[in-house]
Amino acid sequence: MTKKTPRILGTGHTVPGKVRYNDDPVFDYLRKHPPPGSDLFAGYDKRHVLSNGETMIDIMLPAAKLALADAGITADQVDLLIGDGSVGKYRTPNTISELHHRLGLPARAWPLPLQNSFSQFNAALMYADALIRAERAEHILIALGDNWTRYVSYETPQAISAADGAAACVIGPTNNTSKWEFVDQITIADTSYYGSMYMASDLIHDGEEAAPSLTETGDYSHAYFHITDKGIKGFTEFGVRKSPDAVAALLKRHRLDASDVCLLTHQASTKLMEHWKEVINPGYYIQTIAQYANIVQCSVLFNLSWGMQNVPEFTQDWVVVLCLGPDMHANAMLLRRNDF
Repeated sequence: MTKKTPRILGTGHTVPGKVRYNDDPVFDYLRKHPPPGSDLFAGYDKRHVLSNGETMIDIMLPAAKLALADAGITADQVDLLIGDGSVGKYRTPNTISELHHRLGLPARAWPLPLQNSFSQFNAALMYADALIRAERAEHILIALGDNWTRYVSYETPQAISAADGAAACVIGPTNNTSKWEFVDQITIADTSYYGSMYMASDLIHDGEEAAPSLTETGDYSHAYFHITDKGIKGFTEFGVRKSPDAVAALLKRHRLDASDVCLLTHQASTKLMEHWKEVINPGYYIQTIAQYANIVQCSVLFNLSWGMQNVPEFTQDWVVVLCLGPDMHANAMLLRRNDF
């Protein structure tokens, strides 16, 4: 009997019902006082945001249930839960532990947080594939959620891009070749940029903000995502220009032409995405930045799920997923279906 291959058996995605448009009053300060770097963030018409009283679990739970239903399995068949709810109610444990409880997953299903800065889906899929091939697990649920509209400062340019959402998928063994299989990945990292983009609170001292310190006392601001001048430089020099090299190397390794693949990417801004589309020149590019904005770590899995349900033109048998992290790293991952 042919050994079954680990594949994506089902997907699901969810966004909250509240929609924030570009003319929302929350952006009034940015319109009146455009800060440096504002031109780097573009391409959004609307973004979905959690309402008062809603939490991340309110979107992660239905996304996970949709993925289980799409895969045709029940919660008691899940052997491992990998994912991240960002930013959770607690620094630790992660929100996926609450998801584990709310889904009714079995006690043996380890809730395993994975917090590797925007490329959680790529890493989780690679781990899931390896564990199933090693027969350490049979069915693995990957679940990601974001509520970053609550963790940006609306006096910073990146705030205009923030959106909330959740996505999930189930990986398991099957002989159904119409399902997506992980094939390969290539990473480029330039961690000299570490600290140029980060999420943290600021120490408020004598009415001014300073870097947090364990040796000082004072009040702290709400945690929010920072981009320094070096981060703006990294956005363009590494994010825009260098990260497509990972895709080029992956396609070369597998002797694929870009026209053969569908591209899925991190979608922080059309400044990135338009350049990537031009230099990579894929056969198709699924992007939802106008209607869903930047769902941070969820974007690629969200768009894979959304594209399979809503894009008839999504007919390619190869997908390249490009994720970009703020440390900085770029990971390109190759998926395949219909490999007969």
